Amino acid sequence: MTSAADHRCPECGSSVQRRRRRREDRLLTGYRRYRCNNPACIWGGLLPVLQPVDAPRPAAWSWAAWRARAPGRGAAMMVAGGVVAAAATAWVLHQPPLEAVMVGPHVVTRGTHLEGERLPAAHPLKTLLPAQAMEDEPQGYVEAAGAVLRVRRHCAWGLPGRNPYRGSVAQALQTATLSATVVKKIAADIHAGRRVDRVTIRNDGILAHGSGREFDPQRVAMTYGMTLCADTRVNFKGPHREEGDLYEAMDDDGQIYAVMVPDVCGNVSVLGERYAQPEPLPSVAGAVGRADTAGTADDPRPWMRLPPERRVRRLPPALRYADVSPHPPDKTGRAADSTVASPGTLALAGLALALALAFGRQHRR
Repeated sequence: MTSAADHRCPECGSSVQRRRRRREDRLLTGYRRYRCNNPACIWGGLLPVLQPVDAPRPAAWSWAAWRARAPGRGAAMMVAGGVVAAAATAWVLHQPPLEAVMVGPHVVTRGTHLEGERLPAAHPLKTLLPAQAMEDEPQGYVEAAGAVLRVRRHCAWGLPGRNPYRGSVAQALQTATLSATVVKKIAADIHAGRRVDRVTIRNDGILAHGSGREFDPQRVAMTYGMTLCADTRVNFKGPHREEGDLYEAMDDDGQIYAVMVPDVCGNVSVLGERYAQPEPLPSVAGAVGRADTAGTADDPRPWMRLPPERRVRRLPPALRYADVSPHPPDKTGRAADSTVASPGTLALAGLALALALAFGRQHRR
């Protein structure tokens, strides 16, 4: 490509100076706008771009040679950009949307792990556990007799095995405010492998194989590390499921509690049955009869009027505390969840648009 020094003014033969092209000049390829350098000459106009005789020709396989041989290269580039955009759009539409769920005040997607938050001032566990339980999780193990775990709430269990439990069964059950009778019985059963049932853990429920009981997957008191997290939600991705052992024990007041230990991580977890109707709390002063037999018709404890296999397995009273949910339950009793678009949707659409614009700009150049 030559410079302005290779041109002469067609009016007076003086040298010329390159000027900015006008909009209509861009319609003509191979021309540039110049102005005469002679003050006495007022010529200004278009001159053809001169190609030196000894200029090297582009290689046959080069991009410049291809552009020189392809008269419809602009249309081909735009078509290629459209094909890329269409392919990216089709791929995006084929991807299933991500499901977003509520974990307390937090919005998380399925398969997300969330380690919860500190307890509010009004939570009953704050009055039942020492102040040490409200601190941050310690490093390593805490094996002192009677030591409690750290306590949090609103966790999401979305990555099984990510942070296995490091404490003991007794520590977990004591921190969950279960009675000494239940702690001793379940700890011995877990140590001996005397489970009462097996459970399948899914997003929509925790189902016992033998009894058919369905436990709430959104209100699990689950351990991880050296922490017990109240109101933990099962938050697997897609149809993922886990299996675990189920243990049960009756306290001195006739209440039966259920404890789950998943196979994948050993997180000791206290469960409560789903959709169970509320009952009045037990009255210790009016308790009569033995704990392992059904009470009489005048027993003030309503659960004692039923055989053990028909009694509802509930969370301990201190773990039943929950804030008012911003998403009311639907007709099935489940809190309303929502779906969100895949995070890559906008990125892929933007990439397709950028490719189309790049092809068009290359054509203009």
